[in-house]
Amino acid sequence: MNDINAIGVAVDLGSTTIAVSCLNLLTKEDICSFSFANPQCRYGADVITRIRHCIDDSTMLVKLGNLVWEQLFCKLSEYLGKDQSLIRRIIISGNTTMQHILRGLPVDGLAVAPFHPIDIEYREESILVKECPITIVYPPGFSAFVGADILTGAQGLGLGRENSYDLLIDLGTNGEMLLLNQKHGYAASTACGPVFDHVLTGASYGSECIRAIANCVKRGLIDHTGKIKEPFFENGIVIDKGFVIRQENVRNFQLAKAAIYAGIKCLCSKADISFLDIKTVYISGGLGFYMDIKDAVTVKMLPDDLKDKIVIAGNTSLEGAKKLLLAENVDVDKEDNIFFYYEKIRNRTESFELADMEGFQDIYMHSLDF
Repeated sequence: MNDINAIGVAVDLGSTTIAVSCLNLLTKEDICSFSFANPQCRYGADVITRIRHCIDDSTMLVKLGNLVWEQLFCKLSEYLGKDQSLIRRIIISGNTTMQHILRGLPVDGLAVAPFHPIDIEYREESILVKECPITIVYPPGFSAFVGADILTGAQGLGLGRENSYDLLIDLGTNGEMLLLNQKHGYAASTACGPVFDHVLTGASYGSECIRAIANCVKRGLIDHTGKIKEPFFENGIVIDKGFVIRQENVRNFQLAKAAIYAGIKCLCSKADISFLDIKTVYISGGLGFYMDIKDAVTVKMLPDDLKDKIVIAGNTSLEGAKKLLLAENVDVDKEDNIFFYYEKIRNRTESFELADMEGFQDIYMHSLDF
């Protein structure tokens, strides 16, 4: 690291996992990458629970923010050593709630409809860490529950440059979706990761849960309505020691997977297109990375018409943050830079609450079946 004059840090501030990449701002080369569990998880696996903590206890907002800052700089010190003093810029890409908490912004408006975030614009803040000045950058977001992680991900993938629609689905702790072409965009979010992770006792990851139920559906042990067949109805289907699928597990699973399927369908309805009109579907997020696409199609979490169009894209939020970190033209008034791209996407994208959409309940109910 002797040739480093300045270090930039890209951060994907996930609700469950925080991913970090450190880069040499001079050569643009990677220095190191690492991830760690979000320490806020001890106060709830999902953003709604953390929002409630902040509302119920006025000290919790600062406490939750400090947990992340302390752990982040502890890890940066561990990986960079004395070169931590060379950090000059940190990009924080994350959902709207995570950014609000980290910035110490009130989250009351994110708790109830009509959901009003305090600030989803591009912001820069200067801090001193051991007498070293660091610029903290928060990319802009779309709405209360479709955040900067989706916007940076879309930019990183180059979405919205063609007439055909592409779909970005982040299957992390919070399921965020963006359907985009060069003229229009539609964004929404739905419950995702924690539901799958905790729907089955004995399943370590959401992907294991999806696979187990998909196998049972294919074997005819669970019918298309979600009912477990005899002789397993009473005691459940034993998958492995301590890993049993019971009827209530299947019903909870159906609620979660139907929300994702219905969300995709609603985005297409807004755009007045069919599944077949989508060119490429990019799956990002922790759950999406480990999930088998065939399993997701089997349980009708993802539409069958999209199965040959799906690309597992990895951590698009982190990759988008890295692009912003290394962007050479950072003049927001010029049209040939990353900020202009952000605003073009935001200006043509309608972000909406699925529950407020006419006909959503019917679409959701029809999505429950396997």
